Amino acid sequence: MTPVITEEARAWADREYPEFDFPVTATAIARFAHATGETNPIHFDKERAVEAGYSGVVAPTMFPYVIRMHASTLVPKDELEPDGSPSADVPPLTTRRAMAGETSIQFGEPIVAGDVITVQKRLAGLYEKAGRSGPLVFVEMEFTLTNQRGETVATENFTRIYR
Repeated sequence: MTPVITEEARAWADREYPEFDFPVTATAIARFAHATGETNPIHFDKERAVEAGYSGVVAPTMFPYVIRMHASTLVPKDELEPDGSPSADVPPLTTRRAMAGETSIQFGEPIVAGDVITVQKRLAGLYEKAGRSGPLVFVEMEFTLTNQRGETVATENFTRIYR
């Protein structure tokens, strides 16, 4: 089997990308809560959230995904791969057919309105396996989201598979 991961691609290991900040608003939290069917008043009413022990309106559990996929991370169409991934995220591989692999999220401190969340992204791993239809390349990305106090609110590990 001819390796699909080139030396140029291997040089991407542990690559870090520019950070970006996401100011969390009560409106953004409410939009997400409505979109996902949340009805708990802590996602809409500051008084109820404070009564529940939070400093402000608290975001629903999967809100970190909204932050990671925020428009500030979007790029023009001519900078996208056929699967919609930003080209800058894809190591130079001899194949471009992609599919989503595993995603896991570890949640930390709650996200509340008024937080500013910083997203750090890095290419955490790159490896190859033989598949039934040929070689597969696994590209592992890690996203760490921290609030303005330096507390981790979420860590997501996402794998994209190329064949």
